[in-house]
Amino acid sequence: MLKTWYSSLNKLSDSKNFKYIIIAIIILFLAANKGFRSLIGNFAELQSLQKEHLALQEENKKLKLKLKLMKSDDYMESMARKMGFLNPNETEYRFQPPKNNSEE
Repeated sequence: MLKTWYSSLNKLSDSKNFKYIIIAIIILFLAANKGFRSLIGNFAELQSLQKEHLALQEENKKLKLKLKLMKSDDYMESMARKMGFLNPNETEYRFQPPKNNSEE
């Protein structure tokens, strides 16, 4: 029995399709293996998380720069002036808008 199996294997290995059969068996084994599929899924998730991590690092840098800008005295003063605040030693003058000549 062993001789017939071995002779059948030798005949098969001589054929051109032997490589393709072995490759197909390996692919089927890997595809059917739950651990391998899990490994592939985890690798894909790792790739997407690394991209997200880089994006978040970039956003963090921008926010730190914006925070540094907001803490500066010049920025604080410009925002206060936009809201209508004055320094303690300043006086605000308000003028009437000019009248249109067409209304007269």
